[in-house]
Amino acid sequence: MIADDVQDLLEALAASVGRGMSVDDLEGRVVAHSAHHGEVDQVRAHAILSRSVPAAVGAWQEKHGVASTREPVRVPENPSLGMAARLCVPLLHQGRRVGYLWIIEGPGPLNPQEQGRAVRDAAAIAALLDDGGSSHTLSLLLTGEIGVRRAAGVLGEGPLRVLALRGDPAFLREAVGVELARTRRPPAFTILDRHAVLLLNRGEDVTALGERLAARTRTGAGVSAPHPGLESAVRAHEEALTAARAAAAEPALRPVAHWPDLGVYRLLAEPVAATPGTPGTLGGPLDALREHPALLVTLETYLDSGGDAQETARLLHLHRTSLYYRLTRIEQLADRNLKNGTHRLELHLALKLGRWNAV
Repeated sequence: MIADDVQDLLEALAASVGRGMSVDDLEGRVVAHSAHHGEVDQVRAHAILSRSVPAAVGAWQEKHGVASTREPVRVPENPSLGMAARLCVPLLHQGRRVGYLWIIEGPGPLNPQEQGRAVRDAAAIAALLDDGGSSHTLSLLLTGEIGVRRAAGVLGEGPLRVLALRGDPAFLREAVGVELARTRRPPAFTILDRHAVLLLNRGEDVTALGERLAARTRTGAGVSAPHPGLESAVRAHEEALTAARAAAAEPALRPVAHWPDLGVYRLLAEPVAATPGTPGTLGGPLDALREHPALLVTLETYLDSGGDAQETARLLHLHRTSLYYRLTRIEQLADRNLKNGTHRLELHLALKLGRWNAV
């Protein structure tokens, strides 16, 4: 098991350099600690017993650059905290920070050979923690059990999309795992609620990856819209799940359904916001019509009339030329074609959902 391998590495390193040490996660929780070697200060004793680090100790450590360093950094003693001098070695794997290795140096620092071994072993520990660590972190982020700050140290930051596939969890785990094993830096991947979920934030070709995974799993893939960062990962996850469901329901959307292109299926998943005095509108094709009540009324009358322009003009007391101008303007603002049956259904459903949700 990963935890046992981390513990074995830590014990071997501690015995080699004759110092007590521990491995903390990004939130300061103790993941593993060695047997005592040399000095045992109050902070180490407290951390072992409580599996955590007091806030004042964390602040002292951060004051010396621990949170941002990519190289070993020394944190001086602090008698008021009961803390001896320490060497902090950041645990980095494939550019991601996954935790910290703490070594109590006490009266004297490690020599260059000892520090060199600590850095090498820290890299091995980081790789072990990240093997499955990104999967666990992604699950915790999407279920709300950890915050963005902690997740960013493992999952990275920047623009992202989420890709999802539906199916049997065991089959998905094996099939997706085989495909990702072919990539040099596979994305974070986890299984949640009978879906394989991938966080794509490293410039992946989303459509190509989705097509390969869909072929391997024999199901449709769903992809979210682009999002600016982890703070909207939960929203991206919801979009990807809806897109995967739409791909399962509508063969025309396979092999890869993209959230922005779901049409009517997107309406079924999104909440409707009502605009006073008009039918409710949706975060989608009708957004651009919010400021044009007359166009909304024209559109609804036209769709209610089955696309009969003559009847629509009669009901609205409009000249046919004025009606056609309005319909052209609606198509431009909504970016939809009223001659397309799927587009008409999407717009009509959006209008009726708006009325439904406004009462």
